[in-house]
Amino acid sequence: MFTISITDKIVWGQTNQAAQIEQLIQESKQQARQGESLEAIETLEQLLIIVQRENNRELEAWSWLGLGFNHSQIQEYPQALESYKQALTIYQDINNLSGVAISLSNMGNVYVNMGKAADAINYYQQALEVYTEMGDASGIEKTQNNINEVNERLR
Repeated sequence: MFTISITDKIVWGQTNQAAQIEQLIQESKQQARQGESLEAIETLEQLLIIVQRENNRELEAWSWLGLGFNHSQIQEYPQALESYKQALTIYQDINNLSGVAISLSNMGNVYVNMGKAADAINYYQQALEVYTEMGDASGIEKTQNNINEVNERLR
């Protein structure tokens, strides 16, 4: 599952647009939890249009992460990678290190699923560097475990 804290909280009653954004976010999360990836993709594409129009870069990146996750769930790996790349670029632009690390880790996961171990390790190593820079012990541990697992498969 993709998770990331959204720093720009929506103030209820702010606009109908904010309520629609929140509804689409919740709907996409529920669809993903229920394994309804195609529906989640449609919902996230609607969300993406709105948040791009609103120039909400944080939610735009989050939407791309969600698209990547759901494309990966239905084994649409090229689309998943493209979505994660979009998220990565935005997170780098807005200097959200957590989002950068999550995007890189997710790209590593896709490469594992594609059977491309060397590429997976490359992305995991990049994620590990970011988690280390952040001092995120949990992220470091999970990423190191991913690297170790891929290395085990290569033996």
